[in-house]
Order: sequence, then C-alpha cells, then structure tokens
Amino acid sequence: MAGLYDTDIKLDEDWQLTAAANGDAPITSNTDCLIQDIRLEALSQEGELFYNETWGWSLIDFIQMQDDDLTRLEIEQRIKTKLSRREEIDNGTIQTALSFEDDKISVKVAFKFINDSRQYNLNIELDRVRVEVVMVQ
Repeated sequence: MAGLYDTDIKLDEDWQLTAAANGDAPITSNTDCLIQDIRLEALSQEGELFYNETWGWSLIDFIQMQDDDLTRLEIEQRIKTKLSRREEIDNGTIQTALSFEDDKISVKVAFKFINDSRQYNLNIELDRVRVEVVMVQ
C-alpha cells in the first residue's frame, strides 16, 4: 500500500505504463502516488496483491446486485473500511453517496488527508461487467 511520501511508476488512464520523452517510465510521488494507489486498489479484488491479502476493495462483488438497503450499506461500509485503513486519511471525513440508475451503481466518495484541508473525490461506477474509478479534481 503506497503512502503519502512514496513514489511509483506513473500509469495512464487505461492503467498502462506511460513513456517519458527520454524513453524512461515517468514516476509519480507524494499525493499523486497515493491517489493512484487508492484508485488501483478500488479496482482490484481483495487478495490480488500477493504480499497483502487485504489490499483490494472487491467492488466487482456488487456488479450483479439488486438495489436494496442492505446492498447500499454493504458497499458504503466496504469503501469506508478500506479507506479508513490508510493512516493518511482522516476517517471522520470519509463520505459516500450511492445511486442506482439504468442497471448501474454510482458511488461518490469524498475524503481528506490528515492535516490537509483539501477534499479529494472519487466517482465509482459499477455496471453489469466492470468497475470504473475516476478521480475528480
């Protein structure tokens, strides 16, 4: 799990390696690295990372679910639990809002890092076949 002061290889919007002008793989660090890691974890199944069995949100579990209060509660709780494991995030600021429209689950997630007044927003969409996570500026 990446932290606030870590560095990683920068991935593009399709989760592919990017190339710098000199041919090297560019890097991302600090907040951008942490946001990239959160987005990647949200897309992943729990246990996909061989050295950390709890990494991954397993949101694909919900792609065929019907809209009911229990499903909404499970999704919200899963997201809050996974985000709250990150020591950089202020747990009291994690907010979720769910909606079901046209066989698609949309989740808006907001949170802040500790000692940072800026709010970060993720839009998560689960349709019948995939999960998409977008960082909103």
